[in-house]
Amino acid sequence: MRRAPVRIRTFLLGTVLVLLVLPTLAGGAGWLIERDHQRASIRERLNAAAAYLTSHRSEIHAPATIHGFARLVDRFDLLGQLVIIGPSEKAVLYVSPSLEQGFQGKTPPGRDDDRRLLEVGTTKSRATLVTDLYYRPASSTTAPLVALLSGLIVFLAGLALAVWLAGRWMVAPLARLSAQVDKVAGGELTIDVPRSRIGEVANIAQAVEGMTDALGETAKRRAEADEARRFLVTSIAHDLRTPLFALRGHLQAIGSRLGDPGVHLERAEARADALERLIGNLFAYTRDDYAQPAPQLEAAPVAGLLGEVAVGLEHTTRLRDNTFDFDGDRTLAVIVDRDRFKRALTNVLDNALHYSPPGAPIHLSWAAAGESVVQITVRDHGPGIDPDVLPHVFEPGIRGTPAAGSADNGAGLGLTIAKRLLEHQHATLTVDNQQTGGAVIILTLQRAL
Repeated sequence: MRRAPVRIRTFLLGTVLVLLVLPTLAGGAGWLIERDHQRASIRERLNAAAAYLTSHRSEIHAPATIHGFARLVDRFDLLGQLVIIGPSEKAVLYVSPSLEQGFQGKTPPGRDDDRRLLEVGTTKSRATLVTDLYYRPASSTTAPLVALLSGLIVFLAGLALAVWLAGRWMVAPLARLSAQVDKVAGGELTIDVPRSRIGEVANIAQAVEGMTDALGETAKRRAEADEARRFLVTSIAHDLRTPLFALRGHLQAIGSRLGDPGVHLERAEARADALERLIGNLFAYTRDDYAQPAPQLEAAPVAGLLGEVAVGLEHTTRLRDNTFDFDGDRTLAVIVDRDRFKRALTNVLDNALHYSPPGAPIHLSWAAAGESVVQITVRDHGPGIDPDVLPHVFEPGIRGTPAAGSADNGAGLGLTIAKRLLEHQHATLTVDNQQTGGAVIILTLQRAL
């Protein structure tokens, strides 16, 4: 299970508390241990001297016993005095030389007294051995010195541990992160972001990783957009040749007085209209791709808008003998950017004409869909849209198979631009195939109340 990150503030506060508390505790523990050690040493020496006398109580008057006791107290840094008190006598058996120099019967300076009473003699002649052992008390400076050294050692160890952890959790990850950022600055987007237990460092690493992913995604989208633009430029350059070549042919035919001039003029006008729409689509695509101007929304009647667009396509419909069938409530109005909507609808109807056979009608119907929207439906009698193409129909450069008798002179931008123009005014555009054949395009717009 992954541990939760530690904040720098928490880390610093914890470090300060540890460096304050642990040395204090260590010093106190050292002081107590040293004090108890000195006390235990004193008790051990006193008990050893008393145990010697107990083990030699039967021969306490022997010179060897007294001599052994003298050596023992000297070795334990003790001063001793042995006095035996009986029913009829009181005798001093041993006095340390230092006590003989004026301190006999008194506690020497810098010493404490420990008196022990021991029963000696026989059952008929009982006596009491009074043992005075003078020892040096526990040092008043050693314990504080041990406490100071203990606290200092723990403080230095804690400081070293804090520096090591700071280097491992902060300095080292930041150094590795800096190296990875330098790679990103050099254009390399595949980096290995270091991990850290410190929350702020982890957040920075996560932000750098997110920035790198975003830069990679942006670079990918930019490459795709550049590729799409190159494709569009190539397609448009190719598609411009067809209407230009046809227009030139009709004009040459009129100039050479070949065929019916009226027919050539009408067809030349139709080619000029197609060429104008093609160039207009390219301009609209480029303008909306870069400038993205704000829409100028207004209320407009649906019937009037459809009629204006149909009149603009008169040359195409007359040349191909197609017609528009209108069916809808003429009182309905929508909130649109008039110019953008007319261009979008022109692209939709031009697409329907392009994929409909000559003489086939284009059905336009509109009706309110609820209280807030109006739907405009465009149905044609063409071959419909290939199921493989249908999911990509709004992508730039996507073109289906035109109906028989229609020239393939489109750039694949019509529906792409129409959808974009409608989205800018809070409208939608959907495309599907009819069960009876042909395509159906539905424009959903905000109703003007």
